[in-house]
Amino acid sequence: RLSAFAAREFHDENYRGDVFVHWAPHLGTAEEIEEALWQITITSPKRAVSSGCPLFTSQLESQTESPSSSIPKRLWAAFAFESGFDKNTIWSEAPKKKVRVLSRLISEFVVDMTGKGVFKEEFVTAGGISLKEIDMKQLESKKCSGLFCCGEVLDVDGVTGGFNFMNCWSTGYIAGNSAADRAQKESLSSSIS
Repeated sequence: RLSAFAAREFHDENYRGDVFVHWAPHLGTAEEIEEALWQITITSPKRAVSSGCPLFTSQLESQTESPSSSIPKRLWAAFAFESGFDKNTIWSEAPKKKVRVLSRLISEFVVDMTGKGVFKEEFVTAGGISLKEIDMKQLESKKCSGLFCCGEVLDVDGVTGGFNFMNCWSTGYIAGNSAADRAQKESLSSSIS
């Protein structure tokens, strides 16, 4: 979904650059996450670091029967491995430096963006005819009478493909009916005169 919000910016950067991901922003900064993880060395010293994220979506939830972890188990295991922990390391043996690396992976994960996806095209295009230039009731161009516009010709971006499909279908229906009405009125007026 990120590409829907930042399509123009990605295009301007030629789809290259670093994207920073905070996997659990509700947990705070890297330093706050590091402190929370360091507390696990005291509260759960025998637990394996890679067994799952010990931080929960809320403090109250951590006291329920089945709390929700802030980070999915497989992603957590990958972070633990990337931080230098082997699968048998327990929290009481966790070095401060590796805990710091782990907290940074959670809060400042860097994704190196090197280009478009495998299809080499956006699912949705950005840009098009400005809506200020369109009569929105009929979807007729204000600059060129009789030109009806719809779909991705218009500068409308939805959050995901579903919204864009709906935009295409809805504007196509309106523009098509408006064009048909115009053609019918012109045909009637020319046959009367």
